[in-house]
Amino acid sequence: MSQRPESRLAARTCRGMLAAALAAALASCAPHRTFEDEVYRTNTSLRDAASWRTFSTDEPIELKTAGAIAVDVDNFAGDVTIRADRKVERTFVEVRRVSTHGLGRWVESKDALDDASWTATLEAREGGGETLVIRTDTPNPEKYFHHMEILVVTPALDSVKVRSTNGNVTVIENRGSVDIETTRGDVRMMTPWPMTGPMTIVTSEGSIDYRVRGESKGIFDCESHGGQVRQRAEFGKWMALDSGNDHDRFLAVLNDGTNPVVLRTSEKNIRVAIVPDPTEVGVYIVD
Repeated sequence: MSQRPESRLAARTCRGMLAAALAAALASCAPHRTFEDEVYRTNTSLRDAASWRTFSTDEPIELKTAGAIAVDVDNFAGDVTIRADRKVERTFVEVRRVSTHGLGRWVESKDALDDASWTATLEAREGGGETLVIRTDTPNPEKYFHHMEILVVTPALDSVKVRSTNGNVTVIENRGSVDIETTRGDVRMMTPWPMTGPMTIVTSEGSIDYRVRGESKGIFDCESHGGQVRQRAEFGKWMALDSGNDHDRFLAVLNDGTNPVVLRTSEKNIRVAIVPDPTEVGVYIVD
């Protein structure tokens, strides 16, 4: 049976998109990206192309920063990754635009990529230091078809605040507090620095991994509606606060801390790990 002309055209277009996505991903190596970044970006580009999504990556910006910076991100939708990397000398911000209108509206979807906008500015922080402020938005009436994937790499990272929807959030090697809210996304906060400030991580339909060193402290208030709360402490001292702690609820104090650590999600699990090497994990976390 011979293929219809439109089927052959769709197949050729799909193959072309997949080839272009692979070539673009492999050719776009940048000094701020790790090998894992490149593998993830290649896989994401191939997956997006196969799903008839349109996408483009803006030219990264470089900022000269001094000391550990705070990062404040307000993203209307999409993944946010923020990490410290002691091998880089400047702060990098990279944004990838994605539209998800589908095959029947592919050309329109591609044109709509330019509707979204973003800004990244350095502002003086009260008490000293700098805050990197990132904002995204789109005037497109079909905003739900768009998202922005943000990558921030900086030599030293202090506190982090993130607001997003429909996206994962990853924060690595922060030295200060985190305040994260997203929806339908996993959250990872992993740092080798002792955490002694207030922490808030809230998501829905996504897992939370909170991994810190044994010198960290806090009053932990963890709850998952529909999932489990698991904790593993190789170091430090726990004191249970509630005799009713159950598989989905955990109230306890770590190392006599007074700083609140609030973790909330639904459907998925919360994992709290007090370990010697919090960032030594792979793509999947099993403990």
